Amino acid sequence: MTSLLQFNGTIDKRGVGLEFIKSTVVKNKVIGFDRGTLETWTTEDKDYDEKHLCTVCGQLHPRMYVAFRKPCGMFGCWVQFRYNGEVHVPDLSIPITVKEYPRDAIRMSDVESSRMWHNDYGMEKILEMEMNRVRNLMR
Repeated sequence: MTSLLQFNGTIDKRGVGLEFIKSTVVKNKVIGFDRGTLETWTTEDKDYDEKHLCTVCGQLHPRMYVAFRKPCGMFGCWVQFRYNGEVHVPDLSIPITVKEYPRDAIRMSDVESSRMWHNDYGMEKILEMEMNRVRNLMR
């Protein structure tokens, strides 16, 4: 249950609102010198498929999706959840990175996704910052 103590999202009758982002692995071919010889190796980076402009900080963040799941077991102090046909023990303090969203995942709007990325802000603060940004653009 200590993993749920780190959780910043929603817990209600439907279960725990797990936060998901989608990414693909991009393989980069690198050519360089290693100890005087020309070598080729591959590096892997994550590329986030769906990005949005954050209403809080103005940067691009991956879009959040939420799927509600009830715990299916325990693994020591960690809570197990089932999604995409498998049992997982996710770190609930950060969004879960997946290749495919769960079938019942709900797409969050720009404002909701921004609030989830900057969870120390309340909704009123986000709306106030958005209004200030719009006022500055109109000047």
